[in-house]
Formats: sequence, C-alpha cells, structure tokens
Amino acid sequence: MKDDTIAAISTAHGRGAVALIRMSGKESLKICQTVFKSKEGLEERKAIYGIVDTGSLKDDVIAVFYPSPRSYTGEDVVEIFCHGSTVITENILRTLIKKGARYAQRGEFTRRAFENGKLTLSESEGIIDLIDAQSESAARAAYNLASGKLKEKTKEITDAIKNLTANLNAVLDYPEEDLETDGYEECLEKCREIIKKTERLTDTYESGKKANEGVCVVIAGRPNVGKSTLLNALVGFERAIVTSQAGTTRDTVEGSYVYGGVLFKVTDTAGVRDDYDNEAERMGIQRSFDAVKGADIVLVLDDLNVETAAEKLYIRTKCDENKSDDGRFAVSGKTGENIEELKKIIFDKVGVNTGGEVLLTNLRQFDALTKCKLALERAADGLKENIDAELVTVDLLEALSAAGSVDGASATAEVVDGIFSRFCVGK
Repeated sequence: MKDDTIAAISTAHGRGAVALIRMSGKESLKICQTVFKSKEGLEERKAIYGIVDTGSLKDDVIAVFYPSPRSYTGEDVVEIFCHGSTVITENILRTLIKKGARYAQRGEFTRRAFENGKLTLSESEGIIDLIDAQSESAARAAYNLASGKLKEKTKEITDAIKNLTANLNAVLDYPEEDLETDGYEECLEKCREIIKKTERLTDTYESGKKANEGVCVVIAGRPNVGKSTLLNALVGFERAIVTSQAGTTRDTVEGSYVYGGVLFKVTDTAGVRDDYDNEAERMGIQRSFDAVKGADIVLVLDDLNVETAAEKLYIRTKCDENKSDDGRFAVSGKTGENIEELKKIIFDKVGVNTGGEVLLTNLRQFDALTKCKLALERAADGLKENIDAELVTVDLLEALSAAGSVDGASATAEVVDGIFSRFCVGK
C-alpha cells in the first residue's frame, strides 16, 4: 500500500474553471508522461503547458512535477491542472488508474506527508481545520497549527523533560558523587517550570475550542416570550416559525451568525411549561434542558430557573412594546433594537481569543497535555519527598510520552487513523 502510486481529484466536485488532479508515488512521473504531451518535458517544480490525451478526449492542461523529497507528501508528486468539468476530471483520473495508479483513500496524501516526516500530527490537524474553517477565528487557529506553532511549544516541553530526565539519570549513574540533595532541588525547580509551560497551553483549550468549533448559544424560556423571534433576529433571516400560539417550537431549531470573526451557533428551544399539551411537547421540553446543559452561554428570556454551568444572560424581549425597566438587557427581535449590542455582550462574555496566540483546538491535544501535566506533578511530588530517582524517572517518561503524542511521536495507530479519516479524498 505505501509503495503504491495514488491519484485523486483534489478540488471540490462539480463545475468550475480549473480542477486539480494529484498523483503521489514513485511511478507518478512515468504515469503522467503516458497521457501528457508537451513540446518541453516536465521539469522539476516548473509549470509546463501541454495536452492530456486519454484516448477518448483531450484537454489543454498545466502539469507540475515535484520530485521527492521536495513535495507535499515527500514522494514524487505530479499535479495536473485541467478544465473543471466533471466529465474531463473523471476521465483523466480513470485513465491514470488504468495506467498504474490507484484511487487515493481519504486523507492519504496528508497521511503520507506525516509518515514521511513532512508534517507532524498537530500540523495535519491544522490542515483539516483550515479546510473546515467557518470563521476567521477558526482559520487563524488552524493556520497556527498547520504552520507548526503548536509543534514549537510542545518541542520546548519535550526537550525540557528530556533534559530533566538526563539530570536525574546522572544522580542514578554517579551515586558516589553525592549529587542527591543538590540535584533534587535543581530538578524540582526545573520540573515546576515545565508544569507552568504545560499549564499555559492547556489553559488555552476552552478559547481554542470556541474559536475552532464556534460558540454554542442557547435561547431558553417559557412559551411565547420571543425565543424564536430572537433567533431570527440574531441569524438575520426567518429560521424559526413565529406565531402567537404557545408551544409552536417542539424541537430545537438551529442557526448561526459570525461576530468578531467568531462563529456563534444559536439554538432555539421549546418553551418550558408544566401544563404541556402532549407527549411531543414534553419531549421538546426535555430537549430544551439537554441543550442548556451543553451550552457555552444561555440567553434566558424570563424568570425561568435554568440549571447549567454555562454563562447565563437574562434578556427582556419585546422592548418595542414593553418599555418597563426591570434590570435585564432589553431587545426587540421584531424591530432589531439592541440586537447588535446583544451580540457584543455575548462575544465579551464567552471570552474567545481571536489574536495570534497558539491555541489547543481539540480534545485530543488537551487530553495529551493534561496527562503530561499530571505526570509532571507526580514527578514534582516525588522530587519534593526525595523518593528514588528511578521512580521519578518513570513519571517523567510518562509525561514525555503524553507530550510526544500531540505531534505523533508516540500516538497510537488508532489515533492516527481517526485524524486522517476526517480528511476528504484528494488531500
């Protein structure tokens, strides 16, 4: 499988001006030369104009050859830029397969880049996050991953752990030098410094997750208090049905908007009341409670008692009709009064980092560095209590393994498979 030459269409399916077909593997150049005809031969990293002739059709194309190891995958790579008709792209791809390539699997180009040392695991995650980005904050966080900024931070941690382990091994290897007391004090201080570095990264996870995936905003309240109207006002179109009849919303209704470069995913919920009419409404109310539990912030539109660990913001709706001031932030979903101000308040309360800071954006990264920190804390406790250096080293090696899994040095095959299964074919 690893020695196969793989091929795929790398641009989105459908009609377009230009499409890209990519091949990677040791037979890429040879296979391309069987269908690509030009007055000049393919040269390293040079765009060459020519004609692809598949036998059943021809197309004017541009081809580029990237020899190993100076390519995306680290293997010989050929990219063919043709006209973006699905008839043309699929015909060319089928011809390349007939000539000796095979269809690439999901994410196989990037996986080969990872396996050939061109990308780390976190950089690979950054690439898929760039492809999936739905907001500027998501794109910025993804680019930081893809460009290796998290790799730099984790390398600082792993290098420091290796140095600390080497210091402890000196205590083990030269017991006659009486290094135990001074060595332990120095090692403890270094261990605490590494813990602080690790904590600074794990502390970015909540903000990184929101920047990457979006902020979950849930609108909750009793029936007919303006929840659906508020959803429509926030997302900017008629997403939910609005009537004067109580209990219209019987399931969660979702929409989204972008503010400050951050995606906000808004959920309208069924009105909560005890005297519901039927089983469908009861189930809708239960889903309302479930949605509240998973929210980042809950907009409560009346005096409903909402049990949640999320931030809560009490809102008074229909301020165009009711001018009374009860201390709650007043909006009108009907006229749009104070809607932009509400978006700013939500943005400020959830605290999303939209700058250039390196952020942990997924649970895998956070879990790995949390395990690293816990192992370092055990090592620090051992150093403080002057236990055997050999036992402390066990904790340090566990911390090193956990930190190394962020970029793939010690990641399991199951983790690697899961990451590359998120990719589309052709990337």
